[in-house]
Amino acid sequence: MMVQLSEEEKQLLDAIRSIERYPDDEETGKKLTSTPENLRNRGILIQKWTSGKQAKLADWTNAFESLLTKGLIQRDGSVYVLTDLGRPYAARARTERIGKRYSNILIRSERSTAHSLFCERVFGKDLCQANLMDMMQLEKLLEVLNLTSENRVLDVGCGIGKIAEYISDLTHAHVLGIDIAGGAIERAQARTQKKRDRLEFQEGDLNNLSLPVSVDTIIAIATLHFAENLEKTIGQMKALLTPHGQMGLFSFQYCFANDTPDILLPDNTNLAQALKKHGMSFKTWDFTEREKEIWHRQRQAATELMEQFRAEGNLDLCEGRIEECEEDLPRLDAGKKKRYLYHVQLP
Repeated sequence: MMVQLSEEEKQLLDAIRSIERYPDDEETGKKLTSTPENLRNRGILIQKWTSGKQAKLADWTNAFESLLTKGLIQRDGSVYVLTDLGRPYAARARTERIGKRYSNILIRSERSTAHSLFCERVFGKDLCQANLMDMMQLEKLLEVLNLTSENRVLDVGCGIGKIAEYISDLTHAHVLGIDIAGGAIERAQARTQKKRDRLEFQEGDLNNLSLPVSVDTIIAIATLHFAENLEKTIGQMKALLTPHGQMGLFSFQYCFANDTPDILLPDNTNLAQALKKHGMSFKTWDFTEREKEIWHRQRQAATELMEQFRAEGNLDLCEGRIEECEEDLPRLDAGKKKRYLYHVQLP
């Protein structure tokens, strides 16, 4: 029987899960524990990221006690942790929040004239890119996969679905796109209704890839960093593949303070290690320099189109793109980030 949760309880579970997954404090770099103060600070960051800079955190006074009573959290001194019963609820709250946020962003982006111009300038074609997939990289992916109308493809984290639609239109492959952004999936379904014979979309979570179908090709474009357990996700992806199946995976790897520089090598990244643990060999292509070029184009285009975004009421979309540049360009320039395409071919 499902436990009913208030919005405050969901926020608190989400914050505990966030610190559990990302314990490093962004300002000090120190490891955080789930004390009430740290949880509230993380909750404020989550709400600002989700709902904007003016978002306020709900009062959690009663949420702590009610979650303890329901057995979803437990307390060790001043630290709160998830119980085995509470962890799935926390994961669900997080997925629900992220899905709503990305649905809002993706739907507004698709409807935005400024965003369409932005994508054309930065990526070469407006496919409502929420990632760094320009046409040169997409063409390389299609060259490597060599898709035809005989292929059955799963796009993991398809967003609004325009890249999946482009791939299906070009190759006539049957493509199924999944994403946690339920509103974006509904929009993709409505937009492509006349192509249903070869193009489908459904709500799905890469942390629980339990689909009643098999496919011969899986693509994931900068979405695997959302996996809570990458090794588990890769295993579930492998289980969906038919014999001789393949994967085309765009992924990036950071090198943080506690990492050795070797983690940036294509055979040593987190994705590479997960693939190896499942006995899968791969080929890689390095797109790090291309990513640098895209970030510079993105910053320029976003700056030039800022007033048009503002006039539409979409200034946050523009500012978000610029903030991404300011975060990642220094890492790339310092040699602390790499971007690769991985191609896996099963025997």
